[in-house]
Amino acid sequence: MAGSGILAPLRWPMFRAVWAANLIGSTGWLVQGVGAAWLMTSLAGTPDMVALVQTATTLPILLFALLAGAVADLWDRRWVLLLAQLWVAAAAMALAGISALGMLNPLALLVFTFLIGTGAALNGPAWQSVVRELVPPEELAAAVTLNAIGFNLARALGPAIGGAIVATWGTEAAFLANGVAALALVAVLLFWRRRLPKDDLPRERIGSAVAAGLRYVGETPALRAILIRAGLFGIAAAAGLALLPLIARDRLGGGPVTYGLLLGAFGIGALVGAFLIHPLRQRRGAEFVVTLLAAAGGAAFVAIGLLPASRTVVVTALAVAGMAWLGSFSTFNITVQMRAAFWVQARVLALYQTVVFGGMALGSWAWGALAGVTSLEAAYLLAGTALLGGIVLHWWLPMSAAAAPDLQPAVRQEPLPAVPAGEEGPVLVEIEYEIGPADAPAFVAAMDEVGHLRRRNGALRWRVAPEPAGRHLWGEAVVLADWLKHRRLRRRMTRADAVLEARAIAYHRGHEAPRRRYLIARRHDSRFLLDEAERATLAADRAS
Repeated sequence: MAGSGILAPLRWPMFRAVWAANLIGSTGWLVQGVGAAWLMTSLAGTPDMVALVQTATTLPILLFALLAGAVADLWDRRWVLLLAQLWVAAAAMALAGISALGMLNPLALLVFTFLIGTGAALNGPAWQSVVRELVPPEELAAAVTLNAIGFNLARALGPAIGGAIVATWGTEAAFLANGVAALALVAVLLFWRRRLPKDDLPRERIGSAVAAGLRYVGETPALRAILIRAGLFGIAAAAGLALLPLIARDRLGGGPVTYGLLLGAFGIGALVGAFLIHPLRQRRGAEFVVTLLAAAGGAAFVAIGLLPASRTVVVTALAVAGMAWLGSFSTFNITVQMRAAFWVQARVLALYQTVVFGGMALGSWAWGALAGVTSLEAAYLLAGTALLGGIVLHWWLPMSAAAAPDLQPAVRQEPLPAVPAGEEGPVLVEIEYEIGPADAPAFVAAMDEVGHLRRRNGALRWRVAPEPAGRHLWGEAVVLADWLKHRRLRRRMTRADAVLEARAIAYHRGHEAPRRRYLIARRHDSRFLLDEAERATLAADRAS
């Protein structure tokens, strides 16, 4: 994976300002996390309740990230980010006030932690997709890694700061610090004048936009492999942080300062590892890195579970686990961004975050429940074994080693007929190819990839078949919900899509370009183009 030096994106002023503001916000978020987790040990000190703090933080991403991704793709991402940060600030300050009044119980703590996580769910897809606008394409991998470094620098600073704040002023001060820190990004965004591209098409409906994001990933095998790998890694890796307060308290006999220092060791390991992993990823590729880090993270967890409890052992193992954590998730994130088209990027990233944080939420609860019925050592040992077992995915579900596709919008040459009512439909597009018998197998293979791109860009149905009369004619049929969807499909075509289409068209033997025909049904005539299931899909899309 080609790229630039890891610090190169910091030369761009707006990226630098937003990166610094996110560092402050992430530090505040982790200070709040220390306060919430430690407060839960006194409100309800059982392992499952402590682990539920981590679940409440990440569960909103599972529930709302897809919606947040659609919002970030359809509206101005600057305003989405502003709303998210103001939400976090308000929720954190309200939590501080209720705690100061002595009205906080375990349920209320989980509710407010969930609300703060909701702001993070709204923020994540918008911020991740905005990075492409702030740096040139050749520096995207370095920028994504810097974002991960920033978060883990916050992880190194925030827990230690949080432990000191909790020990000195109490948990209310930690919650208040998070609220104030969230306002840093608000200040930066108020000065950003984002240039929005002009779009003459009406905004897509939210329900349709969410479905389009799911369809895009479903029709892109490289993205499916990344999401499965990331989700499984998130489930196993969640044990590292979810049970850490109990390691600090029960195995090491420490307090909030010890907990903060352990989280700091995790963050420092991630920070140092980033500078090693980035050039390694450029030389050896994403698959090599995630396989290596699965082995390293698994070994670290096994060490915590098997070796005698000492600060040296736990700190060293956590540093290695932090390196595996950042290196794996930044690699997954970079690969997702490199393979998601601009028009759907926030939705794809949202689905990635849903899978990762959903896995972490599930893993946090599961490892906490396991530790409650067995022991902390057994939970870490099993989690480490799961990470080590993930090495087999290197052979079973490898990540694509192909170069990142060119996702710049393609320029379409063929003209479109004028259609007065944009939402009339369904639409049937028929394209006729003349293919020699010897080229038919290769043509069908090339058209299979064309079918994936048609469906992921909006087609309800796609088929290719030969004419039975023996004239070597092949027909491609594409069904879309309406003419507006067809215009969007054309707008969504990337240069990489155009290359796939041109590869198939190259087998056409006719003297002229393949002939196209458009059949557009009135809404009451949709029965002629759609089967019952497709009519139900169309009705649901229009209703949303």
